[in-house]
Amino acid sequence: MKRFDNRSESEQPLSMHTHRLAILILALFMSSSVLQAADFHTFKDTQGREMEAKITRISGDDVYIERRDGLSTKVKRSIFSKKDQSYIEEWAKEALLKSDILEVRFTEKKTDKHKASSGGIKSETYKSNNSIVIENTAYEDLSDLTIEYLILKFEDAISAQKRSEGQIRRLKSNTTLKHLPKRSEVSVETKPIPMMDTKLESGYYFKNGGKETSKDEIRGIWVKIYVGDTLVHEISKPENMMRKEAW
Repeated sequence: MKRFDNRSESEQPLSMHTHRLAILILALFMSSSVLQAADFHTFKDTQGREMEAKITRISGDDVYIERRDGLSTKVKRSIFSKKDQSYIEEWAKEALLKSDILEVRFTEKKTDKHKASSGGIKSETYKSNNSIVIENTAYEDLSDLTIEYLILKFEDAISAQKRSEGQIRRLKSNTTLKHLPKRSEVSVETKPIPMMDTKLESGYYFKNGGKETSKDEIRGIWVKIYVGDTLVHEISKPENMMRKEAW
């Protein structure tokens, strides 16, 4: 015999799924409230008066703030306490670094090739490196930059039957830049990478049927730029390298 529950729909117990959904919605609401509250800061002026507000924009000595009651106003940075002036300075710095102020481009460079011949194999050796041009588009100087990079070098195998028998070498390094003036650009160089191309001389062949030529190549470069400990720019060539490769 079926059992019927004569309680109204509003009195029915919540299912496990509904209960979990309610908890999830509550958690999202609470985390949203925390994030919104985190935007606000208790400011104190030079006379000790306090005001709770959040910064929306900074222009020179002008600080644009929004109070808890929704009122927006512009005040001078100098009216705040020394501690809050430091807070404003840090806010301005973080906002600047998040505004995509850097433009970066690469140029691959190669040295002259050195030709040689031995055992029926002609070779050309040279070195390759990248010039990384970094432009600061902001009206503020930047300091303490670290440029990290990952380069993928394909090293072809001599006498291999297929090009796929070569291997990819992951070459990581970094360099630093103490100062980058506003509205200027600077070029930094990656470390030189040894490269080699080979070709069998006429009348020679590999007993295993390997291909007559081999050719090393640079497959990609991935650059991360930090100001202090903050990652401010990331770029790769080709563009999909950041999606396909792990750092």
